[in-house]
Order: sequence, then C-alpha cells, then structure tokens
Amino acid sequence: MKRMLALWLGLALLLGGAAPARGEEAARMTLLSINVGKADCHLLTWEGRCWMIDTGAAESWGAVSAALMANGITHLDGVVLTHTDKDHAGGLPALASSSVAVDAWYASAYYCEVKKEEKHPAVMAAAQRGQTVTWLKAGDSLPFGSGRLTVLGPTVLDTEKENNNSVVLLAEAAGGSILLAGDMEQPEEEALLLSGVLQPVTVLKVGHHGEGDATSEAFVLAVKPQVAVISTNSVAEPDTPSNRVMKLLRRVGAQIALTETAAGGVLVEVEAGKPAASLVSWTYPEEVRTVDLTALDPLADVLTLENTGTEAVDLSGWFVRSERGGELFVFPAGASIGPGVALTLSTLATPVPGDYVWADNNVWHNSKDDPAFLYDAWGREISVWNP
Repeated sequence: MKRMLALWLGLALLLGGAAPARGEEAARMTLLSINVGKADCHLLTWEGRCWMIDTGAAESWGAVSAALMANGITHLDGVVLTHTDKDHAGGLPALASSSVAVDAWYASAYYCEVKKEEKHPAVMAAAQRGQTVTWLKAGDSLPFGSGRLTVLGPTVLDTEKENNNSVVLLAEAAGGSILLAGDMEQPEEEALLLSGVLQPVTVLKVGHHGEGDATSEAFVLAVKPQVAVISTNSVAEPDTPSNRVMKLLRRVGAQIALTETAAGGVLVEVEAGKPAASLVSWTYPEEVRTVDLTALDPLADVLTLENTGTEAVDLSGWFVRSERGGELFVFPAGASIGPGVALTLSTLATPVPGDYVWADNNVWHNSKDDPAFLYDAWGREISVWNP
C-alpha cells in the first residue's frame, strides 16, 4: 500500500513541458525531479534560469534527455554533482557529449571513492567541454538571480561513506525554500543540526532515496517540509522508501510524492511561499524506425548504422549504449543519416576513424557478448545489435 502514499498535490496530470522556458520571467521557483529510477536528477528553475542537480545513472540518460527535450531546455546555468556515486554521476558523460550548453560545473569538495582528482566524474565531464570544476563545501553560495542558493553541506570529509560527502543545497526564492539533501545519511544530518543552519522548508528532496539510514526524526522536526519528494524505484531498491521515513514525514504534515509513480517525474512549484505539485509526463513525437544497427566489429571497435528508409533522419541527441560497460555515446547536434546510407561509429582505439568518433577506448568487449543499443533523443530503444 505504500506505493499509494505518493499524493497528487496538484489536480492535473501535466502532459507537456513543465518547467518555465529559459528567459521566461516567472514569479515561481520549480523543482522537477525526473523519474530516473533508483537514482537522482533534478532541474531547479528560477527567473528563467535552470540548474541540474545530479545526472542520474548512465542507463537513465534516456529519461533525462526526454525531460530536457520536453521542456525545451538547451542550456543549463550550472550542473551540481552532489557526490560521486554512479546513480548520481552516471549521466555526466552523456551530458558532456550532448549539445546542451553548460555554463559551470560544480561538485563536492570532499570525496572518498575517487582517488585521483583527474578521474573525478565531474572533472572528466567538464574537461570534455574545456571547462573546470568549482568545488563546494558548507558556506558557499551559487548565483541564483534575486533568490539565494546556499551550500549547507558537507561540513567535513567522511573518509568511509561517500553519501556523507553529499552537497546539500538550500534554494530560497518565490517566498519559499527547497532543500536538496543529496544522499546524506544521518552522520551528515547530525553535523548540519549541530551547525544550526537547518530551518523549516517548503520542499524537501529527501536524502538517500528515502532509505532508513537517512532522514532522522531530529532532522525532520528541524526542517518540517510541507512537501517531500523521494526519488527512487522500489523494484530496484525494495526497502525504499522506508516505512520509518514515511511515518516521520506524515507526522509533520508533509505531503509525499514518489518519482516512481510518475511517467516523467514530479514537478513542485513554489509561488508566494505556497507549494503545489503534480505528476508529469511528456508528449512524445512519432518514432522513427528506419535506422538499424547492422554490424559491430569489436576488434576494430566499430559500430555500423544504416538508414533503410527513404528519408534522411536527424540523429541529434540519439545515443548508443554498450551493455557490458554501460558506456554512452551521444550524437551531436546536426548529426544525420541519409536514406540508404550507412555510417560508422568508431572509438579512439580504431585504426581508421569512422564517420563519428566515440571519445573512449576499447568500448566493445572482444571476447564476450556485448550487445549494442541505439536510442532516439527521447530515450526510446530503436535498434539492438546482439551478434
């Protein structure tokens, strides 16, 4: 029955773009928590600007891409990686290779699971764009127009649990506030409680997917959210959300929304200090089914695509995924394939470059099955090559 506890806070299921378009002046702050399964990806907007908080897992890039397409988002003022876990950082390579413009990249100043800075997922994503990362810790602030976007945590390095190195953000605008807790567990919560920075908020993005190792009673009593959003998938992670967490949130009167109950995600709008939320989905264009994967040479690291139709197909934003390694390649803006044309996708390890080059080495396993998948820009599977 706990699946039914996700409440419709708005009255209508929105069937189109949810977030305000860039440049559109709006007296409301919005948080779109995309349904990326047991992962996190959120779009925070205010005064026509848009921030992405975490990027989901590699395998959920299709859901992220669809949300960006549906909402007409082609530019991000900033991307914040709360911590390095793959269900938060996995979409970074795809985002970096996409045509979405990113002004700035941010990540927690503290991390324990990555040993070398140059191997940090945010560093590698920013470097792909010729950019660098700004490192965040408690007390920092980010540009947020007439509002405020403050970093509350992390306050110290946790050398054992990466979750407790999560960037915790407080967005204040439109007369309300949104607290994004990353994956912080109770030790980081305790540090924030001791620092005295916590206050009642309008919206809480619940920490660590609503698992029982986060969201303590003291924390809930301190922030008393009116709306609580939990980003998870109970099939992938059966103990989320925790019954204890759900009871605590209901006890303070919070209305609860689960991303897994929405086709597209959960949209929360804050205006004049009042929250309203709804489950959202997207109107998808007609699928193009004339492009097939027709060959894969794992030794040469070359994948072949062919357009069997009679019209050219725009490949902008389409992407290829390798099953065994989970790597993603996103076709750039303007990519296309003519009728009856075959194109090759090579890698940095390929002796002769193909029509498109994947900025990676030895993507395809040359001794074990490693199927290739082709998706359109809306994340729909178009073709599979499984020799």
